[in-house]
Amino acid sequence: MSEPGAQKANSATAAVGNETDGPALGTLLRWLLGITRPVHKPLFFSAACRILNLTLDLALFGTAAGGVVAIITGAGHTATIISALIALSLIKAGMFYLEQFSGHYVAFKALELLRVHVFSSMWPKAPAIVSHSRSGDVLTSLTRDVDRIEVVYAHTFAPVVSAYVVGIGAVLAAGLTIGWAITGVAAGCLAFSLLIVPYVGVGPSMKSTRQMLARRRDLAHHVTDSVYGLDEVLGYGLEEQRLSETDAQGKLVGDSSQPPRDWAGFRRGANVAASLIASFSIVWFGRNTLSPIAIAALAAMALRVFEGPRGIEDATGYLDHSLAAARRLWHISHIPARVSDGPDTFAPDHAPAITFTNVSYAYPSRDGSPNKNALTNVSINIPAGGHAILVGRSGSGKSTLVQLLQRYDDPGSGSITVGGQSTNCYTLNSLRRNIVSVSQKNQLLETSLAENLRLGAPDATDEELWAALRLAGLADEIEAMPDRLATHAGRNGSALSGGQAQRLCLARTLLMKPSVLVLDEFTANLDIAREEQIRKALAAWEHKPTIIEVTHRLRATADADLIVVMDRGQVIATGAPAEITEETIESLFQNPTAAVGELATHK
Repeated sequence: MSEPGAQKANSATAAVGNETDGPALGTLLRWLLGITRPVHKPLFFSAACRILNLTLDLALFGTAAGGVVAIITGAGHTATIISALIALSLIKAGMFYLEQFSGHYVAFKALELLRVHVFSSMWPKAPAIVSHSRSGDVLTSLTRDVDRIEVVYAHTFAPVVSAYVVGIGAVLAAGLTIGWAITGVAAGCLAFSLLIVPYVGVGPSMKSTRQMLARRRDLAHHVTDSVYGLDEVLGYGLEEQRLSETDAQGKLVGDSSQPPRDWAGFRRGANVAASLIASFSIVWFGRNTLSPIAIAALAAMALRVFEGPRGIEDATGYLDHSLAAARRLWHISHIPARVSDGPDTFAPDHAPAITFTNVSYAYPSRDGSPNKNALTNVSINIPAGGHAILVGRSGSGKSTLVQLLQRYDDPGSGSITVGGQSTNCYTLNSLRRNIVSVSQKNQLLETSLAENLRLGAPDATDEELWAALRLAGLADEIEAMPDRLATHAGRNGSALSGGQAQRLCLARTLLMKPSVLVLDEFTANLDIAREEQIRKALAAWEHKPTIIEVTHRLRATADADLIVVMDRGQVIATGAPAEITEETIESLFQNPTAAVGELATHK
C-alpha cells in the first residue's frame, strides 16, 4: 500500500477502535435524521395522535371518577355519565389505534431505511470490512444495533413530545381555571417528574451501557468462535475453559448493566411518589372549596397525567442503548473503503498473465499501530493460461496473496499486474467478476441448488448448469436426487455432504467462466479419485483460465506450470513440478534462509 493507503487503513482501524468516543451528539442526530427523513411526517402524525390520546385519557378518567361520586351523591344522571364515558372511550380507542398504526409504520420503515443505508455503505467496502472484523461484529451491527435505534422512533419521540405538551397544558388549564392555591403542589410534582427525574443518572447510565454493550459484543464474539470452532474445542478438550471464559464475560456484562437498572428503579419510584403526592394535594387543598365531584375528577386526572413522565422515563431507559448503538453504526458506515474503483473495466478476451512484483503487506491493527508483515518482497510471474501452485504451511501468506490479487486490500509496497496493467486500474466489480475464487469454506444460500448456482450467472440456462456440474464432478449425484436442480441446499448447505457443497461452489464459479480461477484448498473434502477426475476435467476445459491454486500438498500437480513455495510471508523457491518435490519442500522449510539463495529459481 502506498503511504496514503497506509494512512487510510490506520484511520479506518482507529475509527473502529475509538467507536465508544463517537461523534458529537448533534452530528449523530443529524446523520440519523437524514437517513430517516421519509418517516418524519408519519412520526409527527403519530405524536399528534398520542397527544389527543393522552388528553382523552385525562378526560375519560376524570369523567369516570367524578361520575361515580355524582351517581353516589345523586348529583348526576347515570345514563348521561355512561353515554359520555362510551363516547370518550370510542374516540380514545380511535386515537390509540391511529397512534399505534402510524407508530408501527414509522418503526418498520425506520428499520428498513437504517438497514439499507448501513448495508449499502458497507457493500463497497466488502469483503475487507468483513474479513478484517471480528466474527459476529458486522451481524450484530446490522441486527441488534439497528433494532435499538428503531426504539427511538417507536417508543421515544411521540411519548416524550406528548408528555410535555399534555402535562404542561393540563397544569396551565387547571391553574388558570381552578387556582394555583389548589393545583400548585401538583404542578410542582409534575414539573419535578418532567424536568428532573428523567435525567437523573443519565450520564452514568450511558457510560455503563456503552461498557455493557462492548462487553456483550465481546461475549457474542466469544460464543460465535466457540460455536464455529466446536470441532477444535472438543478435539483439544477445551470445553471447560471456553465455558468458564463465557461465564466470566457474562458476569462482566451483568455487572456493567446493573447501574442503569438501579437508576431506572430510582426514577420509577420517584415518579410514583410524585404522582401520589400530586393527587393527595388536590384532595387536601381543595377539600374546603371544591365539590366532591370536582375533587374526585381532579385527583384521578392528577394520577393519570403522570403517565406522560413515565413515558419519558421509559424513553430515557432506551436512549442510552440507542445512542451507543447509533455510534457503532455511524462508525461502521463511515469507515473509509480500503480500496476504490479504478478507471478501467477489466474484460479480457483470453486468460491474462499475472505478475507480483516485490509485494509486501501487513494487516492493519485495531489501534492503528504497525503490524508484522504478512508478506515481504514477494515476486511471482504466472504466464497467461498457466497453472501456478502456491505451497506452504498455514500462515505462510498464500491466502493473503490471492486476496490482494482480488483487491481485498492494496499491498503496502510493490505492485500486482493482471494482463500487463495494475489491478488498481480496474473497477472492483469487473476485476472480481473475472478473478473468482473457490475456497475450502464456501457460502451456500438456503434455497435450491439451481439458485445457488446462478448467483454469479443469473441468466445461465439449465444446460449450462449441468455442464458446470459435470466439470465439477457433481452432475451424476444431482441427477440421482429426486428433485435434481430443485433440491434444497439447506441452511449453509446442510442438506449436502462437505464434498458435494465444495463441488457445487466449484461449479458455481466455473459457470461464471472467469479469466483467472483461484482454487484455495478446494479439494480439502474430496477423495483422491474425485480430485483427479476434477483436475482432468479442468485441464480439458475449453475455457482455459489462468489458475492459481493454494494448497498444503503437491498431489496430482504434474500438469502445473509453476510451483511457488512460501514460508513466513516470503517466497523461498519457485520452479517446475519436476524441480520442486515434497522432499525438496521439507528441506526448504527446515532451512528457508539458505533455500532462498540456493534453490530459488524465479521464472
